[in-house]
Amino acid sequence: MNSSLTTARNIKLNKFSKIALTMTSSTFFLYGLGQAPIFKNFLASAFSCSGAG
Repeated sequence: MNSSLTTARNIKLNKFSKIALTMTSSTFFLYGLGQAPIFKNFLASAFSCSGAG
């Protein structure tokens, strides 16, 4: 009974850590994209063309 409870708790923790890891890596990826001047210019032109900027 007790071991099944700890297993369920570990699965919950694993799912949460996976979500946190995915969010962290995507944040760093977007930050890296923002640091690249080529992508910065591309985004700036895309926004100015659509009139959102």
